[in-house]
Amino acid sequence: MCGIYENEVHGVTLGCLNENPEIEIGRHIFVGSKASWEVMPDGVTQYQEHAPENP
Repeated sequence: MCGIYENEVHGVTLGCLNENPEIEIGRHIFVGSKASWEVMPDGVTQYQEHAPENP
């Protein structure tokens, strides 16, 4: 699954990959509705809902 905006791919579900993508998390969105067992990494910007258009 991926995110498409204006006919361009803007996101890929990392669970679909077979190899390490060698990237770091830049920000977490919708943490206000995350699973109770999910752990947020330290130092990552978090938004309770969606991120502002110009973070």
